[in-house]
Parts: sequence; structure tokens; C-alpha cells
Amino acid sequence: MEDERRLQTDALIRRLADEAGTRLRPHHAFLPRLLVASGGSLALAVVVVAAAFGVRGDLAAHLSSSMYLFKAVAMACVVAAGLVLVRAAGTPGASMRAAASLGPALLVLLAGIVLLDDQVPLGGARAVSVPVCLLAIVLAALPGLALLLFVLRRATPTRPTFAGGMAGLLAGSIGALAYTLSCVNDGAVFVSVWYSLAIVATGAIGALVGRRALAW
Repeated sequence: MEDERRLQTDALIRRLADEAGTRLRPHHAFLPRLLVASGGSLALAVVVVAAAFGVRGDLAAHLSSSMYLFKAVAMACVVAAGLVLVRAAGTPGASMRAAASLGPALLVLLAGIVLLDDQVPLGGARAVSVPVCLLAIVLAALPGLALLLFVLRRATPTRPTFAGGMAGLLAGSIGALAYTLSCVNDGAVFVSVWYSLAIVATGAIGALVGRRALAW
């Protein structure tokens, strides 16, 4: 019964879109735009982080460390999940099973907490570590969020708030990935808690903006 109702809803959406003169764009048109926007978002996020917060001085030596690899791999997994979720959010009738794409990121974060020698307190190495981390990731994410919302407007999101939230999640994870170039708090718990909170905050911003920006 639920599947039948979903099919009826999708058919109604397609009929209304056709009556409005809007043709639903297929996956092959949406996905390349999404990938290009994500690449542009990462470039913009790196520029924001480098310009506003600087790149850590020992980055070259740090790139091969287990802590940096943990941060980068964990955030890359969230980015990959965000791509899956945004694509689903822009496609009428897409299965909510796409949420399972967050599984690898959660496993990497949990593995880091359990396996890595974490000597950084939850509050970070400095008194301003947490607010700087949150601010840096959100600021780095905002240009990308604008790009992703623009791409979603050319797709067919039927749940604007959800689609905006997923765009915010993707933009936030891209901002977090860029911030690894600057962050000096090499702690698995610090990254798992505060990076995640910044991504969630960006998702909330995306949901609020998307509710209006993506409305039909």
C-alpha cells in the first residue's frame, strides 16, 4: 500500500511539473552538475580556510600521519555520503535507504576513537579551539552550500527542507575536509564531536534556506 501511494505521488508530481512546463531532469543530467558543484565547493572551502585561518605550518610532514589520514578519510566518507543523499533528495521517489551511505563514515569515526592514541582533550589544545573549529567549518561551507542549492533548484526536489538539509550536510563535510588543512587539534574525539556538530549546524542552515529556496 505504501509503495502504491509513493508511485501515485510521484506520478502526480510529474504531471504537475509537465503542466507547469517544467521537464524533470534525469539522473544523468543532475549527477554531473552535482559533481562539478561539489568540486567547486571544495576549491572555495580551501580558499576560505587558507585565507581566514591559515594552513598549519607542519602540513607537509603531517599529511602522512595517522591522525591526518583519520581526519581526511572520515570527512571524505561523509562527503561521499552527502553526494548520495543530495542526489536522492533531488530525485522524486528516491529510496530513503540512501541514509545507509553514512555507515562508513560512522565506522571510521568510531574506529578512530577506539584505535588512535588520543591525547587531545575534548575542548581542544587551546581555549578557542572549539569555537574556531565550528566557525571555520561553517564559513568554509557556505559558498558551497549556495552552489549546491543552485544545482538542486535545477533538479526536482519534492521535499525542499530535506533537500536543503542534505545540501548543508554535503557542504559542511566539504568545509570540514578543507579545515583539516588548518586544524592542529589532532584528537579523534575532538574531530568526531566538533566536526560532526559543525556539519549538523550547516545542515540546519541548509534546511532553513532550502525550505524557501527550493520550494516549487
